[in-house]
Amino acid sequence: MPRKRTVQPEPSESFTLDDGTIVEVRNHNTREIGRGLDKKFNADELDWQVLLGLFDDLQSQSQFRQERAKTALESNHALARFLLDNDYEMDQRTATRHGKSIRIKFAQSMEIYNNNKAQNKD
Repeated sequence: MPRKRTVQPEPSESFTLDDGTIVEVRNHNTREIGRGLDKKFNADELDWQVLLGLFDDLQSQSQFRQERAKTALESNHALARFLLDNDYEMDQRTATRHGKSIRIKFAQSMEIYNNNKAQNKD
C-alpha cells in the first residue's frame, strides 16, 4: 500500500511584493517537511543564534566582547575557530561551513542596515 502524500503546512504569514514575488514566513511550527530539511532548518537556526550573539557583542560596552566579535568576523576560518573555541559541538568541516554561512548572513544584514540608515538620513 503506498504511503500518503506529505501535506506541507501552511506558512504562518504570506504576502506578495510589488514585483509579484510571493513571500512566505515560516517558523519552527510551519517549516516545510522533506528529506534533510529538518537538518537545514536547525543549521540555519544555529547560524542566526550565533550571529545575534555576535551582534550583541559588537554593541556591548565591553571592549573585550567587541574585540572578540570583530576578530571572529574577520574571516571564515576565524569564525570557525570561534565556534570551536566556544564549545559548539561540531567538527572542523562543519564549523567552516557554518562560518561561511554566518559571514554571508552578516554581510546581508549589514547591507540592509546601511541601506535603511541611508534612507532615513535623507
